Amino acid sequence: MEPITVALLGCGNLGSALTGGILDPADKNTLNIKHLIATVGTEDSKRRVEESFSEHSPRLTVLLQHENLRAIKEADVVIFAVKPVKRAEVFESPGVREALRGKLLISIMAGISTKELARLALGDSPSADEQSSFQAIRAMPNMAAKIREAVTLYTANLDTLSKENYKITSWLFNQVGEGQYISESTFDISAVLVGCAGSLLLLAVDGLLDAAVAEGVKRTEATKMVVNSAIGMMKLVPAGDHPSVLREKIASPGGCSIRALLELEKLGVRSAFTSAILAAAERSKGMSQTK
Repeated sequence: MEPITVALLGCGNLGSALTGGILDPADKNTLNIKHLIATVGTEDSKRRVEESFSEHSPRLTVLLQHENLRAIKEADVVIFAVKPVKRAEVFESPGVREALRGKLLISIMAGISTKELARLALGDSPSADEQSSFQAIRAMPNMAAKIREAVTLYTANLDTLSKENYKITSWLFNQVGEGQYISESTFDISAVLVGCAGSLLLLAVDGLLDAAVAEGVKRTEATKMVVNSAIGMMKLVPAGDHPSVLREKIASPGGCSIRALLELEKLGVRSAFTSAILAAAERSKGMSQTK
């Protein structure tokens, strides 16, 4: 495969994590990234990105967002990491739709469907040829991309997506963790699990830490205890233990764990987690309709 240039529009937290994986990949054989062009909103952000990746400066150009068109024109692959509410502003800028023709478009904009991506890139009345040649990926990584342990979900129309572009997408997300293709019919709920579940678990961790501090344990010590024990426990689930079975093994008769679990059930914690994820999934489904 020929060396490629990548444009990343909106180099914030997730964008920076992807930039690190692209410029310093674990797999240096499958794909050759010739250059990466990142765009940001402010001069301060420009300096931040340049300083963060100074060792890769010969292969990195950082532009302000008013130069998005230049970045797109010079790239083979364009990653859209802008906020979903700004998508119309980006796509409707003069020359952008024309510049995107023939390129692979990868979106990590939350809640934006492949149908909406096609509308943004091709307009409301694309020709049959434009639709059949359109190359777009909808993806959702999570913040663990910063330490290259993200789970990134992605979806596309496999009837029109080329094998080469599928390979590029798979390689890209595998540099910041593990990429997984799923059907778009379950993308919203799955993306919420990947993108939001971590923040809900962190809320639970924060509550556990507060209890430990209230009982006299230093927060730093409590953090180490809780995080390490949680990581170990979570690893038992993919090893074959169903969460409910694992929970029963821990909650011995008359013990502390069963008392704590009963208190959580009384407070409706399980249903609260379910409701939170379903609400987030509904929000994701509706974002493509909000222009």
